[in-house]
Formats: sequence, structure tokens, C-alpha cells
Amino acid sequence: MFASTDACDLTPAPSTKRHRRHANPFTVRHDLSHVDVRALFARPAPLAIDVGCGPGLFVQQLAQAHPEYNVLGLEIRPHLVASTLALAQEAGLSNVQCLLANANLHLPKLLLPRSVAFMSINFPDPWYKKRHHKRRVVNLDWLMAMGPTLQDGAQIHAMSDYLPVAEHMRAALREAPGFEDVYPGESWPEHSTTGLTSEREQTHMGRGEPIYRMTFRYRGAHF
Repeated sequence: MFASTDACDLTPAPSTKRHRRHANPFTVRHDLSHVDVRALFARPAPLAIDVGCGPGLFVQQLAQAHPEYNVLGLEIRPHLVASTLALAQEAGLSNVQCLLANANLHLPKLLLPRSVAFMSINFPDPWYKKRHHKRRVVNLDWLMAMGPTLQDGAQIHAMSDYLPVAEHMRAALREAPGFEDVYPGESWPEHSTTGLTSEREQTHMGRGEPIYRMTFRYRGAHF
């Protein structure tokens, strides 16, 4: 079963239509209070969240590699929500859903306490200008809000191709209570920390370009 919200048309956009690579997350402000994430899936299962799932390849791979998870993608671009749902449907995956959502605004409120076993944040929009840094996904306040939704031992994987964003994410994760750095040094893992690769990761790897990866575990169920 593949569900969508009533807030947007999830019909895939024509291939001739151009879309902005970066979208302002604050334009996605519709009400998702009526959405019951549990009801999106046909079964109860630990939840895996992919924040900014893009066209959906990583979501598909994650659902195939971990059938024990219900996999939920979130995107702020409607045509990528449509792409993710279509890709999962073509692959016959019943454990995938995708929502048009602002992770900072919607995600902590959508999730039940201790329901998330896995979270990935792959190549979030960099928002280079200082005045736009508030649009970045990962910050201390958001991590504090997400903490109660994470299971003890939940995995958090993040990566960027832009070093300042990677350093910003890692600093926030290291500061947030309960998040344990799996790679506590100052270097970055050279290979995928999940064994999976998104479309953008494959592109950068093919070009020999650097990718800044990190992995954390949540150990803060007592917070």
C-alpha cells in the first residue's frame, strides 16, 4: 500500500519540467497532524527514516536490505516524493512510504516515542549563505526533539559533499545528549557506513570527489 498526504499532488512531473535543486524547507508548512505513521504501513515494525530521500534509490535499497524495517522517506520536493513512491512500487516493496514534509517542523511530532531504529540524512541542502543556515536540517534543537523518538541503540547515518555542512552536522550530533559517535576521531569514513549508496553518492564516487560520512548511535533513552 502506497499512501500520500492530501496536501499535494504526487503525480510524477513530466521529464521536461525543471526543478530547483535546493528548495526552501519553510515553504512546506501544511498540517500533518492528521497523519498516523503507523497506519501508513500494513504491519507494525521498527521505523527507518530517510530525511531528504531524493529520487528514492537509497530508500529502495534500505527497504530491500532490511525487510524488518518500515521505511519512511521525507522530502520537501513533491516530484521527488512521487519518484520515491513510484520506485518502491515498481520494486514491489510494501514496507516503503514517503511524505511531503519539513523534517524540522513535522518529523518529531509525527513519530511515536522510541519508534525509530534507523535514521539517515544524506546530502542535506548546504545553504551556503550564513543567513540561510537556519534552513539546515541538523541542529541541536532538532536533535533534542528527535531524541525521544529514537530507540536505544538507534543508528544515525549522515553525509555531505560540503565539508562545512558535514562539520556542522557532526558538531551538533556530538553536542546533543545521548548521541554516541561511532568514529570519534577527526577523519571521515572512506566507504559507505550503511553498505548502501544513494544516487548522489554514486555520482560523487564515480568522479572521485570527497564524501564526508559519519555514524552515531543513540544511547540516551534515559534523557
